Amino acid sequence: MNFFEHQQRARRRSALLVLLFVLAVAAIVAATDLAVLAAFYLIDTVQLDGLIPFPVWLQQHPRLALWTGIITVTFIGSASLYRMVSLSRGGSAVAQMLGGARVDPDTRDPSRRQLHNVVEETAIAAAVPVPEVYVLEGESGINAFAAGFSPNDAVIAVTRGMLENLSRDELQGVIAHEFSHILHGDTRLNMRLIGASFGILAIALTGRMLLRAVAESRSSSHDGRAIMAGYAFGLLLMVIGYIGVLAARLIKAAVSRDRERLADASAVRFTRNTAGLAGALKKIAVSPLRAALVSAQGEEVSHMLIAEHAGLFTRLFASHPPLIERIRLLEPRFDPAELEKIKLEPMRQVAPGAAPEPTPVPELLGLAAHRVVALVGAPGQPSRPTAATLDQDIAPALKEAAHSPQDAVDLVLALLLGADPALRAVQMQRIAARRPMVALGHIENLAAQVQRLDTALRLPLLDMAFPALRQRPPLELRNLIGLVDDLTRVNGMTRIFDYALSRLLRQMLAETLAPSARPHARLKLNALHAEIQILFALLAQAGHAEPAEAQAAFAAGLRRLLPSLTLAYAPPQPWVEALDNALMQLDRLPPLVKQELIAALAETVLHDRRVMLAETELLRVICACLHCPLPSLQAAAA
Repeated sequence: MNFFEHQQRARRRSALLVLLFVLAVAAIVAATDLAVLAAFYLIDTVQLDGLIPFPVWLQQHPRLALWTGIITVTFIGSASLYRMVSLSRGGSAVAQMLGGARVDPDTRDPSRRQLHNVVEETAIAAAVPVPEVYVLEGESGINAFAAGFSPNDAVIAVTRGMLENLSRDELQGVIAHEFSHILHGDTRLNMRLIGASFGILAIALTGRMLLRAVAESRSSSHDGRAIMAGYAFGLLLMVIGYIGVLAARLIKAAVSRDRERLADASAVRFTRNTAGLAGALKKIAVSPLRAALVSAQGEEVSHMLIAEHAGLFTRLFASHPPLIERIRLLEPRFDPAELEKIKLEPMRQVAPGAAPEPTPVPELLGLAAHRVVALVGAPGQPSRPTAATLDQDIAPALKEAAHSPQDAVDLVLALLLGADPALRAVQMQRIAARRPMVALGHIENLAAQVQRLDTALRLPLLDMAFPALRQRPPLELRNLIGLVDDLTRVNGMTRIFDYALSRLLRQMLAETLAPSARPHARLKLNALHAEIQILFALLAQAGHAEPAEAQAAFAAGLRRLLPSLTLAYAPPQPWVEALDNALMQLDRLPPLVKQELIAALAETVLHDRRVMLAETELLRVICACLHCPLPSLQAAAA
């Protein structure tokens, strides 16, 4: 199953989630109605000292069931809405809800520095922004999860027990597993699942809180009847709520189980190291604490974890396949008796910033359109050495600025400054009007180092700086978006590199400021001929100096996508706003149609069998705007 098939399946799972949620609410409403009607019927019967036929009594209270149902639905809906609003900030809200502490990129702690390095390398290889990294300090079990509505607001969190017990290879396997969830959109579905399940679980949580409150007030209260009523009502809520607990677990099992197998397979394909992830799963299997979280919100996020705690109804209600089954899929000859030989020992300490030398697996990848499509959302081994060498290719001052919340904004502005002195002077005037004067010298110093940086490393440097940018206040980020647009249009003719950088940055920041905002209405390909013409014409122009060659590449791509349609090769001028509008509309295509679109775009890029940096940068940004992350084609071609 490739990226686009996974996306299509995720859409069907979203519809299944809605259906199961409605059925669960209906079951809870029915149980609540039954309990309330029974309670009031018994009270009336006792007070009247005689048995009233239930149908007769029900006719005397025709609206009791209706109002009970309305109140129950309102309560569940309000609880779900409350949880969804509380998570609207994205993945960081989930990590902080569980008590996670953000890992500073410049931390001196060896294990946390190693964790951040692994996450950063994996993100750059996958061509997505580096997620924020959290450690659940209060959790000694071995577990991890990824959360967020998109790669631009995603976070990866690991437990303290994972840091203490896994080797670097095992940690890398776990991180690759979590990146699979980010790349394939699983995290977005998981966020919705948290909101839905919280509403279903809310009745049981309320019953538990009521029983606890009654027990605490028992010693100070002399009203025995009130205490008994409180106990009875609390137990009633717990019994009804248990239906919600079972329903929530069934929903998680139906939505999540297959995705864990796919994430395991994607992690192995990404790292080319089966032993890493298999070793991590084995340690989880032998850990006394397994995957249990001590946090009170552990039940809400159980479907997001890399492994869940084995309970009474594991087979039926588990959101994950059994650990032994997952290990055997990775290592078919695995014998469960081997688990007895595994001992959990603290991870060997590493020097700050140290990382093992990459061990790439030789892989010949002939660049063809179907190969490019296969790379989307599934970067392979060729990308990893490229990511690992960034630490050597990027100047220390640039890396330090990329990791600093105070300097990341200056670094972004330095990346956008042009090489021409006259153009740069005008850009600096625009910056001076919006930024403090003390920042101008720092921006110019960073710009001098950026000029010596390989052009192909500018987008990876932006990915590296993104976690620091996310730490800035929302108002400052909105002002930065406006300033970036202003700088890229100073000379009236934006370069491809400038557009790629600014458009990617705007996409990242916009989804950070509004993580859950994404268009839901889908469009058909036949309604977007004008947008398709703009997209293919600009991509062909970016990779071919001669108009005749560009026109041939344009025609080749369109022939693959729409063989019966003839469109004129006419790159728009000005083109920036036209391309922005086209990408906004094309993002509303269904996943499998996006697959055909990207294959046709790759056909345009590869038409002359030469891959130019300008066209690959533009192709990467196009794919990012379509929410289909594409790794470096240069690394793949190598």
